[in-house]
Amino acid sequence: MCLTGHFSASFNVPRGSSVREIGEVLAEHRLIIDRFSFPFIARLLHYDKDLKSGEYPVKDVHSVFQILDILSKGVAPKQIKLTIPEGFTVEDIAKVLYQKGVIKSSRDFISKAQKYEGFLFPDTYFFLKGESVESIIKKMKDQFYKVLPRDYEERAKEKGLTLYQAVILASIVEKEAKFDEDRPLVASVFLNRLKVGMPLQSDATINYVLKNKKLWLTDKDLKINSPYNTYTHTGLPPTPICNPGLKSLLAVVNAPRTDYYYFITTRSGKAVFEKTLEEHNRDIRKYYGP
Repeated sequence: MCLTGHFSASFNVPRGSSVREIGEVLAEHRLIIDRFSFPFIARLLHYDKDLKSGEYPVKDVHSVFQILDILSKGVAPKQIKLTIPEGFTVEDIAKVLYQKGVIKSSRDFISKAQKYEGFLFPDTYFFLKGESVESIIKKMKDQFYKVLPRDYEERAKEKGLTLYQAVILASIVEKEAKFDEDRPLVASVFLNRLKVGMPLQSDATINYVLKNKKLWLTDKDLKINSPYNTYTHTGLPPTPICNPGLKSLLAVVNAPRTDYYYFITTRSGKAVFEKTLEEHNRDIRKYYGP
């Protein structure tokens, strides 16, 4: 029994196929001539219990022995290239992983990854189709600690923050700053507010708990009863509100000393910083009207 010399570029072995049925598939795709001898040869060479289902590409196959070897090893898991942008939440990541076919359940991923919000580093990854949630989380966490400077925790301490607090603040900076050059100054505003006990008043922290994210929050939104409401609660929210990129993480520990306590983001996304509430209100009127 040998190859016919003319065959398709791939063949599929359905799940649960018997050795005889696999022989029929191979014959239909003109990969073997004698479908009846295939089960005999597979049993003789002790391959009959090791043949695996899947979609197999055909490349440089010259004998039935090669086919048996390929079928016994199985199809290599499909790798899926996926970029996780800066500022994605655990729910955002779950949605993309599900849409791309990496995971089967968004809910399962969220339930297991929620406690790692802030530490799932935004980057480009290669995931296996059907890869376990635990493996995905480990890859992203490992990347976080790989790119984080070794002295980051020490530098955060100089700002009066623990590592976890620095990540929380970086996640707020990630959501509040549109341009990289604004990130350190935005961080300085929040650090100044923390020092004097002013509420951070970040719309992004409220948006984190809203089902429908909003560009403009209502008065009702600003009064929402939540520890993530940084208008009614002083200090940092209890957890990060997204997974910040390296530039936002560094902005926190590199924040310059300033006298800024206020900023607004213009329609173009550029931040304007001020020292006093009077100056801040003036900027609001200037860029958004009375």
